[in-house]
Parts: sequence; C-alpha cells; structure tokens
Amino acid sequence: MLLCVSASAQEPKALPQADERYKADILVMVAHPDDEAAVTPYVARALDEHKRIAVVFGTRGSSGSNEAGAEQAAALGAVREIEARNALTTLGITSVWFLSGKDTASQNVLQSLANWDHGETLEQLVRLVRLTRPEVILTFLPGTFIGEDHGDHQASGVLATEAFDLAGNPAVFPEQIAGPMKRLEPLLENLRPWQVKKIYYFADAEREDIFRASADRKDGHFRRWVGRRSALRARQVRGWRQRDRRHF
Repeated sequence: MLLCVSASAQEPKALPQADERYKADILVMVAHPDDEAAVTPYVARALDEHKRIAVVFGTRGSSGSNEAGAEQAAALGAVREIEARNALTTLGITSVWFLSGKDTASQNVLQSLANWDHGETLEQLVRLVRLTRPEVILTFLPGTFIGEDHGDHQASGVLATEAFDLAGNPAVFPEQIAGPMKRLEPLLENLRPWQVKKIYYFADAEREDIFRASADRKDGHFRRWVGRRSALRARQVRGWRQRDRRHF
C-alpha cells in the first residue's frame, strides 16, 4: 500500500505576525484629554517627519470644567473622549486609547494611582505598549517638579515608566503573551514582549525662567487642536506656546 503525501501539506504554517496598522514610532502617555498639548510642538515635528504616533490617556477628563455645554461628570468624559479622538484624527493620529483611570483632584501621586486602580491601569498600558510597539515613549515627569504638579500627571509618568520597564518581560502579565490553543480563546492575547528604546519626560510647569518661550505657532496643527471647545483654556494654549521642541 502506497501513501502519497504532498510536499505542501508538510510545510509548517507561518505564525501570524503583529498587526502593522497599530505600530507606532512614538507613544504619548498623558493623564487627561488635552494634556498632549504640553508636547504638541514635538508631536507636530514628528508628524512632519512622517512618524507614526499613538496617544494614551489615563482618564477621560470627566472632572474638568466644560466651556462648551452643560454636561458634567461621566457625560463630560464622553464628550471629551469624542473631542480628543476627532482632534487627533485631523492630525492623522488614529491610534488613541483611554485607560480606566478616574480624575483625581489632588497633587498626591499615590492618591491618583490608588484612584486609577494602579495594577489594572498598568496592565492596560503594558498591553498597549505591546500592541503598538513604540520606539519612544513621551510622558509627564513621574514626580514633583516646579509648576502645577497635578497628581494625575505624575501618575501617568509613573505608569509609563513602569510599562517601559515591564513590557519587554514575558513573565509580566503572561496572559498577554500566551497564544491560544484553540480558536476564539477569550483570555490569551498572543502579543509579543516589546522593549521600548527610549523614554522622555516633560513637565507641566509654565515658568518662563525655566522653559524659554518660543514664537507663537500659527500652523495647521495649532488650528486643529483648538477645535476642542470644552477643554480649551488660555492657560493651556499659553503653556503649549512656551514649550520649545529643543527641550526634548
């Protein structure tokens, strides 16, 4: 009895590769919608250089003020999420995520981390680092500095630093790394460990004696950002203008 087996049937099946649609060169990790304005000049230059950018917000900004309507609390968070996504999409940034953190009215980073469910949000951010596979992370300083020093800003820097250290370790959140043994496995994610090459920090200070004022920018990136009506405040616009890309 002869058994004929084709050569093609013996070839190993190629393993699926990571989804290139979500690959990022730069991952911006901040606390609230509009916080990315603190680093917008750097992001604008990166966009001009055709870098792929992803943005992660720790919260939806539901405890902020509303300059456009009556919505507050969770409803305001929903509004600000839509605004943030729309504003970033006009810049060509479509990889935008929100962690499950809650706004914390404090300058105490430990209080913010506790209110964010530190372990849960860290797991979420490590997942996004492994998904987007950035070369560089930009985030707030993870500690007290001259300026506002919002606890949530510091917390975003803490989480980003921890994710920078942990995302490349397959023993951290191993269910994210393990591959499914059967179709439609609901728990194992089949990601890959990823070590980010660099992490850069920026502060929320607006001191002109520390951060040299740059010329007012009137380019399209600025005009698109100011389209977010509920969050636009003179302080934030002024803070953006004072940050020069050479500080990074």
